[in-house]
Amino acid sequence: MKRFPFYVLMFTINFCSAQVKLSQESTIKNRIVNFLAWHKKGGENIQGPAYFVPRYDELDSTKTYFDIDSLERYYNVFRKSKFVSEQYINQLKDYFNYYGKFIGPKRKPNEIIKIDGLDQDIILNTFEPELILDNLTRVTITKSLIIYNKALIGMNFTKGVDMIFILTKQNDDWEIDYIGPNNSSMQSLFRQ
Repeated sequence: MKRFPFYVLMFTINFCSAQVKLSQESTIKNRIVNFLAWHKKGGENIQGPAYFVPRYDELDSTKTYFDIDSLERYYNVFRKSKFVSEQYINQLKDYFNYYGKFIGPKRKPNEIIKIDGLDQDIILNTFEPELILDNLTRVTITKSLIIYNKALIGMNFTKGVDMIFILTKQNDDWEIDYIGPNNSSMQSLFRQ
């Protein structure tokens, strides 16, 4: 009988910590869904295609890089949204630096420039963003690990469409550091 108060105390502690975790998961899920809804509405495209204006080297008319000023405006839209961290923005920078290497010779005015890989959804890193964005009301958390100010969240949007989100808590808000496919399931549509 002397152990009964101990078991009650342990049950209370476990119950309270589970409630805190559920509350944090709910907050994180809402944050991710709100970001994806913002993306679906085109929140990052408020300035249109001007973000990706190419620059040319005057000497040999070779397109050598994306317009840095335009890309900085693009990154600032993400900063102002408060949904993503600077780490996420650095990944966007790496993305454009990588694809900048594939830019070819100067095109005629109004000619469309095709760069393999740039036709995917940059934010979700997929060619099938509608599988995610059209299922925001059905999303469920499949796995979560929250340690202090870091969270690793697995989310399912529909059969075979699972994503991983890594977030950092900054000033009482969760900011997204990384978004990528979860290919751990054999049924994953993202497996190649």
